[in-house]
Amino acid sequence: MKLLTIAFAITIICFSCKYDHLDAVCTPPATVSFSQDIQPIFKQNCSTSGCHSGTYPSANLNLESSVAYAQLSRKGKGYLDTLTPQYSVLFASMNSVSNPMPKSGRLSDCTVELVLKWITEKAKNN
Repeated sequence: MKLLTIAFAITIICFSCKYDHLDAVCTPPATVSFSQDIQPIFKQNCSTSGCHSGTYPSANLNLESSVAYAQLSRKGKGYLDTLTPQYSVLFASMNSVSNPMPKSGRLSDCTVELVLKWITEKAKNN
């Protein structure tokens, strides 16, 4: 009986932990900050060597800290569409099924949703 109780306890513990990552809920900040929330995403995933950095960045879009906001805000490029955020080139590229950015692999759903929320909040340079 003692062995059965131990086996049951181990089973409960294992199964209760196994799916924790599936229950994760995205809790974005009340207001998304470009410098605190968005730029770190670019720094970690986009402005790496050979991608969106340096003199000749990929797609002529430099996402290094000193120029990222100005680059994304260029008129006529469509990187940020605050009227229809889901059609922003930035969001569409991150959310693409066939060619997601970054090339190293699709960002988490929470990260992509954070970027969308920032664009929805009028993509402020805050």
